[in-house]
Amino acid sequence: MATFLAQVNALTSLGISTGTTPTNDEVTQFLRDGVIDVTNKWLSVRPQDSDDFVIESTESSSQGGLSTDGGKILHVMRESGTNDDWRECRKIPIGLKDRVTDTTSLHYASAYNPAYILSQYGAVLVFPAPSGSSGQYRIYYVNKTPVDNVDGSALAHGDSTIRYFPDDKVYLVVIYAAIKAIEAKLSSYTIDEEDNELVSALQVSLQQLNTNYGAGFLPDRERDALLQASTQRRQQQ
Repeated sequence: MATFLAQVNALTSLGISTGTTPTNDEVTQFLRDGVIDVTNKWLSVRPQDSDDFVIESTESSSQGGLSTDGGKILHVMRESGTNDDWRECRKIPIGLKDRVTDTTSLHYASAYNPAYILSQYGAVLVFPAPSGSSGQYRIYYVNKTPVDNVDGSALAHGDSTIRYFPDDKVYLVVIYAAIKAIEAKLSSYTIDEEDNELVSALQVSLQQLNTNYGAGFLPDRERDALLQASTQRRQQQ
């Protein structure tokens, strides 16, 4: 599969490399930003698809020791005291923090009916408190750290896959990066730039890419209608 840089070059015809505007490194940042933008936009329309973007944390026996990097928490699991016997924790308001440790309370959290709260600092606190090798906990959350699917390294322009991200949405990340690349190129032209033909061509490409990007978040029928209308407008220009 072609690298992301090659795909962006194909969409923009900019011939991006180390010394161009934008540079390879800037395309890397565009791709990372694109992963976050696509994730946020898609889940704002279809929050039920959150599991398509999920990452599983490591296991921990340290209270508040796991981080989600700002990603939305989908599930918190705690072992019951038996290794690998995982029980889903119910989320409770922070005001019930003292009740979950009170054995006489209806809100008491046992190893078989655990609970969690989000502290004021965003830390996940699990009850009963995690301990030992068979009372650990882990978190499933929406990934906010774009990485390559091959080795889990930070996403870069030379990659061609994305981990913790649905394969059928990867093209939208490439389109996003292409849009930002053209915008960067256009902003590099001076006001007396004489190559008006090139600028006009880039503006037309930018308009089409923006249309395609927006259409990617629409239901199929609306998307097809939007793309058809956009194609007709381009043919009339």
